Amino acid sequence: MAPDTRDTWPDLTRTDAGGVLVSERTADAAQLRAVAEDTIAALERLPWPPGLLSFTVFARTDGGAVLTYSQWADGAADPGFVAEVTGAEPIAYRLYRGSVRDGDPPAPGCLVLVRVEFEGPDEDRQRRWIDTVFGALASETDLHPGGISGHFHTSVDGTRVLNYAEWTGEDAHRDALERSGQGTVGASPEWRKVKEFPGVKASGVTRYHLLRGFSRRWEEPLDSPTDWVAGHIRAYVETGGREGHLYQGWPTLLLTTRGRRTGRPRRTALIYGRDGDRYLLVGSNAGSEHHPAWYLNLAEHAEVELQVGADRFTALARTATAEEKARLWPRMTSIFPLYDDYRARSERDIPLVIVEPVEAPGRTGGRTDPPGT
Repeated sequence: MAPDTRDTWPDLTRTDAGGVLVSERTADAAQLRAVAEDTIAALERLPWPPGLLSFTVFARTDGGAVLTYSQWADGAADPGFVAEVTGAEPIAYRLYRGSVRDGDPPAPGCLVLVRVEFEGPDEDRQRRWIDTVFGALASETDLHPGGISGHFHTSVDGTRVLNYAEWTGEDAHRDALERSGQGTVGASPEWRKVKEFPGVKASGVTRYHLLRGFSRRWEEPLDSPTDWVAGHIRAYVETGGREGHLYQGWPTLLLTTRGRRTGRPRRTALIYGRDGDRYLLVGSNAGSEHHPAWYLNLAEHAEVELQVGADRFTALARTATAEEKARLWPRMTSIFPLYDDYRARSERDIPLVIVEPVEAPGRTGGRTDPPGT
C-alpha cells in the first residue's frame, strides 16, 4: 500500500503510533544526494508494510548523513524494511514524553536530534534523565522563541535516549546554545543536573533539514480542542446534522482541512453563508490578531471536506479577492453581525473564504476519506 500524503513532517502526537525506528547512513558530499534519492525512490516503489504509519527522510545540515524517522503501529515495527530502504540498520525507540509550544506554533525549519547513550541498559535511568530535562525546562522563564517542540524517546534496549526537537531554523538553535552560556537551550542552573547526570556514556547534538515526508492518513480527523466546539461537532456528526446544523439560530457546517505541518485532517465547526452553489466562511478568530488555524491550513492545502447537514463532499477553498469581499461581506454580517465588530477592533485583514464544491453534495453512507488522501 502506498503512502497517502507527502512532504509532511511526522506528527508525533498521533495516538496510533506505538513504535519508532531511526536510521542514519553516513555519506560524503558527493554521495549524499544519491543516497537520499535512492531512499525516497525505494519508499515510492516498495509495498508499505501494514503497520507503517509515516516515513520521513532528513539530511544533516552540515552534510555527511541521511537520517530516517519512521512511525509504526504498536508491535508492527519492521527493522528489515527500514534496512532495505535505507541501507542502514535502525534503532528501535518508544516515545516517552513530549511538549509543544503553546498556541499555534510555526512550521519547523530544522530538526535537532539530541542523542544520549548510557553505561548499560536501565529503563528507569532513561526516564529519570528525561524527567530531569523537563525539570530544567520548567525552571526557565525565558526560553528561546525558536524552539517549537521536544519529543523524548527511550530506546527499546534500554541504553539510549533520543530527543526529536523541532526548531524554526538552524540559526535559532545555535543562538539558543550560545545565549545560555553553557551549551544548553536554557540558562537555568537546573541544566547542571542534566549535564552531570550519572551513568551518561556519550551525548551529541546534530541538525537536519527535511527532504521528504510520507504519511498514511489518519482514520478520523482531529476535532477542535475547544470543548464546546468539539461537543458541537460530535452532535453534528452523530445525528447527520439534525443537531448542530442550526446552532443558536446560525447555520453551521463542519470544515475539515489538512494540517499544514503534519498532514493530519483537522475538523472544526463554522458559521457559513451561501453565494449560489458556493459556501462562504469568515476567518474572524473572534477578532484576534492571528488567523485561525483552519484558515492557515486551507491557505496551504486548498482541498477541504465540508459537511453541511447530512451532506459531505470535497471542495476547494480560496481567499476572496478585495472586490469579492466587498460584495459578500454584508451577506455574512447579515447572518452574524458580530463580524463587523471583530473587523473594527482587529488590525488584521480578516479573510472571507469562498469554498466551491468539486463534486455534487450528497448524503454519504459511511465515512468519507479526509482531504489529502
